[in-house]
Amino acid sequence: ERHEVHLDVGEVVPYRYLVLATGSEPRLLRVPGAELGGVHTLRRVADSDALRQAFGRGGRLVVVGGGWLGLEVAAAARMAGVEVTVLEAAEQPLLAVLGEEMARYFAELHRRHGVDLRTGAAVRAFHGRDGHVAEVEVDDEVVPADLVLVAVGAAPVTGLAEEAGLEVDNGVLVDEQLRTSDPAVLAVGDVANARNTALGRRLRVEHWDNARRQGKLAARVILGRDDRYDWVPYFYTDQYDLGMEYVGL
Repeated sequence: ERHEVHLDVGEVVPYRYLVLATGSEPRLLRVPGAELGGVHTLRRVADSDALRQAFGRGGRLVVVGGGWLGLEVAAAARMAGVEVTVLEAAEQPLLAVLGEEMARYFAELHRRHGVDLRTGAAVRAFHGRDGHVAEVEVDDEVVPADLVLVAVGAAPVTGLAEEAGLEVDNGVLVDEQLRTSDPAVLAVGDVANARNTALGRRLRVEHWDNARRQGKLAARVILGRDDRYDWVPYFYTDQYDLGMEYVGL
């Protein structure tokens, strides 16, 4: 109500407009051993650097989750000479976003490149030696692992919005101009559950292209233009020698 941002160092920053771009954070597995060394998520540059260094040492990588992130890391690991096992809970990787035919195609792609892709797999626990992961317990067996990547999705970072009393439901709810329930506050990127006029529904899109375009839209709205969130989502992936792009859902 006072249009103020309070920082942890005690400073107060006034605003006329505020844009929330707090993004998302990796979902974690709530299983025994998740805190062991060598169990990684991938969100920040430091995470990427740590994985790259680990790939240089070779060994066995277990990827938990057969979504975009998990499969792209699996491809990068195989191209670096790492042994890879992918554990996917669904019947096929990417089944929910691509459908059965394309999901099967991606599964076959990875298996042709030597990935041990296991579907319908439920991770029960991680087991370690001397504080570092050594095995992944899945269903009724254990899979050896020198390194684990947990790639089971991301959750929008909505804590600030909730504390401010903004409407939140799978992200910060915003209209077609990215305004929250407080018209002086906008939200963009992974955290924004926005009304899309092209599709006539709400979308929360976790992709840098959408975040960049929504940032530009927010700036235009703040400057008084009548622009809308009217584009359909864009996405691409590169895995081995396969490149795929799609527009829409």
